[in-house]
Amino acid sequence: MNDLVQLSKADGIAVITINNPPVNALSSAVASGIAAAVAQIEKDDAVQAVVFIGGGRTFVAGADIKEFGERVAGKIICRESLKPLLMRTEDLRKPVMMALHGMAFGGGLELAMAGHYRIALRGAQVGQPEVKLGIIPGAGGTQRLPRLAGVAKAVEMCAQGTPVSAEDALRSGILDRLVEGDLLTAAIAFAKEVVAKPTRKTRERNDKLGTAEQNANIFAAARELERGRQRGLLAPLAAIDAIESATKVPFEEGCQIEEELFTKCLFSDQSKALIHAFLASARSPRFPMFLKRRLR
Repeated sequence: MNDLVQLSKADGIAVITINNPPVNALSSAVASGIAAAVAQIEKDDAVQAVVFIGGGRTFVAGADIKEFGERVAGKIICRESLKPLLMRTEDLRKPVMMALHGMAFGGGLELAMAGHYRIALRGAQVGQPEVKLGIIPGAGGTQRLPRLAGVAKAVEMCAQGTPVSAEDALRSGILDRLVEGDLLTAAIAFAKEVVAKPTRKTRERNDKLGTAEQNANIFAAARELERGRQRGLLAPLAAIDAIESATKVPFEEGCQIEEELFTKCLFSDQSKALIHAFLASARSPRFPMFLKRRLR
């Protein structure tokens, strides 16, 4: 672990708390802290279940956007890779409960979907807003989301980038339960409920992927909508292509396709311009302070 991620254990439940204020951006340092916590839990037979929770005002509001710019500039030499970390988390042989409040956006939602269960406070929001930066989810988001929410909902969320409410996320299958009151207490209680139940990995859920015939109209309509709504933009159509791959090939192969599309978008002039504009706006005195602090 490190200062950004803490691990505590009590009564058979391990709690991983992400503390990267103010919005718990999923930086490479946070990913390294999570990896260290998961490695310790893997070896601890006394741990019966795991709870992930965000400290402060939110779960994880997304990746560290500055690191995207560094990757394009070739400045990142060695970073904790998020995709294998999520696979390792999903492979834990004990239930993993993701406890959400505030925002679970981008990499935050990808992290949440790697858990076996998701619980949230009313008022929370989830989303895959990467298209607003000219990219697509790059850590399995386009592969896990349709397995939880169905193809149409995944296409809507990834191609348009608009977040959805906790209530909507519950209806669509992204969340398992909404709660009020103290989130950690509720998450621990839920974890204890499911300790004896077999875990089900999100990546192995295929019942919502539909058939080629069922999905044909969904993809055709989505592409027509995005070509008209966001004319000339690469990311919305790439997101649709990645989700379509989830319905046609095994999870691992779909992740490879997602990675190729993500990289193509990230190194495009469109993404470079959008990321540059976002980072430049962060230096403006009018830019929201919580986002300015996130980018330091």
